[in-house]
Amino acid sequence: MNQDRSAHKFILLGASRGLGWATYQALAKKYPAAEFLLVSRKITEGNYQSFKFDFAKELSSDFLTKLSDFNPTTIIYFAAGGPYGNFQEKKWTDHQWALQVSFLFPAQLIHSLMQKAPSTLKKFVVVGSAIAENKPDPGAASYCAAKHALKGLVSTLKEENKSAFKIDLFSPGYIETDMLPAHSWPRQQGLAASAENVALQLIDSLD
Repeated sequence: MNQDRSAHKFILLGASRGLGWATYQALAKKYPAAEFLLVSRKITEGNYQSFKFDFAKELSSDFLTKLSDFNPTTIIYFAAGGPYGNFQEKKWTDHQWALQVSFLFPAQLIHSLMQKAPSTLKKFVVVGSAIAENKPDPGAASYCAAKHALKGLVSTLKEENKSAFKIDLFSPGYIETDMLPAHSWPRQQGLAASAENVALQLIDSLD
């Protein structure tokens, strides 16, 4: 990535905590001239622009206008999640939430931007999962289904090559965030990496 970030603007979707927040902090430290727009359900004040939005809701024209008015060069979608436990024991509404936030919203957003994107936009990155998008993920069925779908969408769009901006999938392993329960087996076996280390890997992948 070019070290001169003065002409570049990042939109980070779902950046209030975890990998999204760690990525913002790492980018701001490495590229102090960059401008940021952070969008999430919970936003604290900082040296960035921000507005609150729940990705479980439908994509709105107002949301798209706010993104376009910022004239971003890079958009990164972090929002994801889902119920942890046996599939049949969780409420169907919880599974619907997982599919909406982890797949349907970013898919609709990409679709809308491919139809009409800011001329400044060069790259759209969605965060996947090296585990959940490639094989079964016991205890996280709906999240796993969403990540499989996300990988299928991005890989197909890259093959079609019809977008005016580059679409990429960043697929880390397990991450030590609030989304990964303390009793989950990846944590118990020490397989989860810190959000800070994964954020640095994501930034390197932007080159």
